[in-house]
Amino acid sequence: MKIFLDACAIIYWVELAEPQYNQFANKIHEIRKKHKDVSFAASYLSLLECRVKPMREHQEELLKRYQQFFCASQLTLIAMTPDIIEKATALRAFTTLRTPDAIQAATALSMREEVIFITGDRSFKKVPKLKVLLI
Repeated sequence: MKIFLDACAIIYWVELAEPQYNQFANKIHEIRKKHKDVSFAASYLSLLECRVKPMREHQEELLKRYQQFFCASQLTLIAMTPDIIEKATALRAFTTLRTPDAIQAATALSMREEVIFITGDRSFKKVPKLKVLLI
């Protein structure tokens, strides 16, 4: 079982943003109770999205925390491929998702194993075949 983390979920986790962090932690705990072998995945797009504000605001300690998060051995970072871009294009064309969100959804859908997509954004519920867990 893979838990695919949208950028907002990563921000909640790394920045311990309340009340979302507590909700997020509870959801992860529930998933781990049901599934033995749980690991995490994210797209390289999240690496960009999560670090923009701390970089802009010169928050060096927060940037280090993001660096540690994205280098964690329990996290699989997934690169964009032509197939992901093709799927994202279709999602963008036939849903109301913005381009970054279409890329996130397409990345999660590209994975071979069972995936739960964790996000705070309701718009992902519109994506067919994407198992979304809202925070």
